[in-house]
Amino acid sequence: MKKRIVTACLLLAGMLLPPGAQAEADYYHIVDQTGAYITHYTGTPEAGDEYIAHDNQYFVITRVEEGSHTAWAESKGAYEMPDVSWLQDDSQPVSAARKAVALYCTHSDESYEPDDGNASVTPRGGIYDVAEALKANLEKQGITVYFDDATHLPHDSGAYRRSRATAAGLLENGVDAIFDVHRDGIPDPDQYNTTIDGRDASMVRLLVGRSNQNAAANRAFAAELKAVADAMYPELIRDIYIGKGTYNQDLSPHSVLLEFGTHTVEKERAEQATAFMASAIQRTLYGGVKGAAGSGSSPAAGGTKGVGTGIAAMLGVALVGGFVFALASTGGLRPAMEKMKGGLNEMTGGIMNKKNKK
Repeated sequence: MKKRIVTACLLLAGMLLPPGAQAEADYYHIVDQTGAYITHYTGTPEAGDEYIAHDNQYFVITRVEEGSHTAWAESKGAYEMPDVSWLQDDSQPVSAARKAVALYCTHSDESYEPDDGNASVTPRGGIYDVAEALKANLEKQGITVYFDDATHLPHDSGAYRRSRATAAGLLENGVDAIFDVHRDGIPDPDQYNTTIDGRDASMVRLLVGRSNQNAAANRAFAAELKAVADAMYPELIRDIYIGKGTYNQDLSPHSVLLEFGTHTVEKERAEQATAFMASAIQRTLYGGVKGAAGSGSSPAAGGTKGVGTGIAAMLGVALVGGFVFALASTGGLRPAMEKMKGGLNEMTGGIMNKKNKK
């Protein structure tokens, strides 16, 4: 009953917001089948979207009502999170030969009202300060960071199309993961405000797109990141939202959108959260490397537990999928093999051909 009252009050508050706050009021209340409050979501959710709550309870949205800005979700029980017991291994991990990630900001105007004076500041909002803080904290972890601070204004439906070139350019650096840095747009700061290790910080929402060929890999990466962060800093990751969009995550199997707090949170809290987030990213990508470093071409290859263990599996899935596609499109085994050979030659820059000519 209490949750229903809170939901009703929030709905009323949304109706009473002044015109200037309307852009940030475009959020939905997600409730379960009984009407009990689950979470908020900025934007328009769609049936089929998925949600993994802070306590790892799993929901799938079944119905959306635009008039009341309410979405109903069906409980699916507890989400099976990855096993990160390797974090408890006391043996000293060996650093990878090269560690690199990429950062960018699709919504360039996103800002924090308490510090920036407005939820939207152009041409560069306070979100760039948060991205810079994340970059600095990742570098303290020994990670090379490629941060492209290009702007992608205006903040509209075309922003992801404009930031796509930025993301693609960053991936040319051979990074192990790429993160699009955002902040949420729900009005209540207390939904993000938290204390971690005695320091005021904001929680972080992970957002994954479900409409691209990398959706499964990105979901697994996000789940791994949350599981690691939950073990290290239980109050850091607010939840995971799996939405219908692509968010340019079709470009990489290790791509996640990070929302550091919301526009009513103090920016300093979001910046503080980047220190904890950087540690969680480092442990997720590289924290389980054992044995000789650099034993594989990827910094996360070799003995890396966590995300690294999935690289070979994902490659195998890609090769099998490619062969099935080639067989279906050519209609024969020999033509399919030739098509696969041509594809591999293109992907490896001609290495396959060179080997054959020797």
